[in-house]
Amino acid sequence: APQTLLTLCHYAASRDARFFPAPDSFCPQRWLHPEPGTGHPFASLPFGLGKRSCVGRRLAELQLQQALAQV
Repeated sequence: APQTLLTLCHYAASRDARFFPAPDSFCPQRWLHPEPGTGHPFASLPFGLGKRSCVGRRLAELQLQQALAQV
């Protein structure tokens, strides 16, 4: 219907067992796909998407790169 507001529950979407087996376990291998395009493109949206996405995304990504460079 027009004017219908839809929201996404990131917590639930990030724990969908169809895309993330054992969602509550630490498993870095889940992000390694043998072939490009094998994962669902919207299965994980930690910073949101579109014009209302997280304003701190670039800062968080930069901090992550700096932390990895120091390891």
